[in-house]
Amino acid sequence: MKLISIVVAAIFLFPSRTFAMEKAVDPDLAYKVFVHGSVEHPGRFSIMPGGRLADALIAAQPNQAAYLQGMMFHSQVARDSQVRLRAGLMHDLREFKDSARTDIREAAAMLDDWINERQVTGRVRSSVDVRLMQVRPPLNPLLQDGDIIHMPERPKTIRVMGAVRAECRLIPDPLTDAKEYLRSCPPSSAADRNYIYVVQPDGLVQKLGIAAWNRANLQSIAPGGTLFVPLIESATNIVDAEFNSDFAAFIATQPITP
Repeated sequence: MKLISIVVAAIFLFPSRTFAMEKAVDPDLAYKVFVHGSVEHPGRFSIMPGGRLADALIAAQPNQAAYLQGMMFHSQVARDSQVRLRAGLMHDLREFKDSARTDIREAAAMLDDWINERQVTGRVRSSVDVRLMQVRPPLNPLLQDGDIIHMPERPKTIRVMGAVRAECRLIPDPLTDAKEYLRSCPPSSAADRNYIYVVQPDGLVQKLGIAAWNRANLQSIAPGGTLFVPLIESATNIVDAEFNSDFAAFIATQPITP
């Protein structure tokens, strides 16, 4: 383990030659990329076309307080698809608010308030294993002008939201199965009783069975993650069968729970 720690430290200690501060590259060709949060060298960097996410991480050097699992890479390329995703969800929520069921209307109103308070971020799920990123380019996305990388500190809570009586912030326990958090944050009558969604802080979305017939293996939620309780399927099928999965996907684009 000591050898691994030394190797990882060395990776972040020596910046990549392809990624440098603004004055070290041709300003007419360079992209501007912003890195902030728990890093040793926050600020604006310049990168020549072809530079990748791992180069930025090496140059910025995450510090000891950095929560690597919660790193947020905001890509300009991803913004357009997320704009469409958000617009589609807002359209569906307007349809749900016309439901004949009071509980569906109430749940839709809470989700509508939540999504109206959040904007498209362009966040995409990314690896923080620099060595793996360097040998597997698909895990190491190209950087574009205006991209933002934020390295948060370790959060203290998880969020439970969706078809619940009220949104909750709970202290995570690595030995607690995701569905057990519903004991502290009860679902409403609008909740689906067969599935939940777990959105991990790295943006991984997991759909988990919670009924007797489809019970998933035990799954914890890492600090900063979200447990999304979906709307009952009989209601979503009337409006959009993909609503719950799309909403979970949008949650994954948002900053992690503090």
